[in-house]
Amino acid sequence: MTTSVSEAAATAEPRSGRFGLAVIGVLTAVVACGFGILAAHVGQTPGITAQTITYDVIGDSSVEINYSVAKGKGDEVRCTVDAFDENFAVLAQKEVTVPAGKSSVTRGDTLRTPRKATGARVRDCRKV
Repeated sequence: MTTSVSEAAATAEPRSGRFGLAVIGVLTAVVACGFGILAAHVGQTPGITAQTITYDVIGDSSVEINYSVAKGKGDEVRCTVDAFDENFAVLAQKEVTVPAGKSSVTRGDTLRTPRKATGARVRDCRKV
C-alpha cells in the first residue's frame, strides 16, 4: 500500500514576532537615551551653568581663580569655589552668591591655602 503525502506549505515567520521585537528594541533605545540624559545632569540645577575660566597657583599659600556663572535673570544663585591638591583633597573653599538681576557674571577670587594647591574650580551652583 502506498500513501502519498502532499508537500507542506512553506513556513512563514510570524509577523507578530518581528513586530514585537521591533517594539521592544525601540522602547529599550528610548529608555537608554532618557537614562543617559538624566545621568549627564546629576548634581546640576537646570538653567545654571558655572565654568572655571582660569586659575593661577600663587606660591605655596594661595590660588587665584576666574570663573563665570550663567543663570536666569531673576534667580539668586550660590556657588562653591574651591582649591584642591594633587589628590583632589579640598584645601580651601568659599561660598559666593550671584545676585538676582543679572543673567551672567564673571568674577575672580583668591583662596588662601595651607599648602600648595594644584588647581581650583567653581562647582555646586544652586538657587537660593
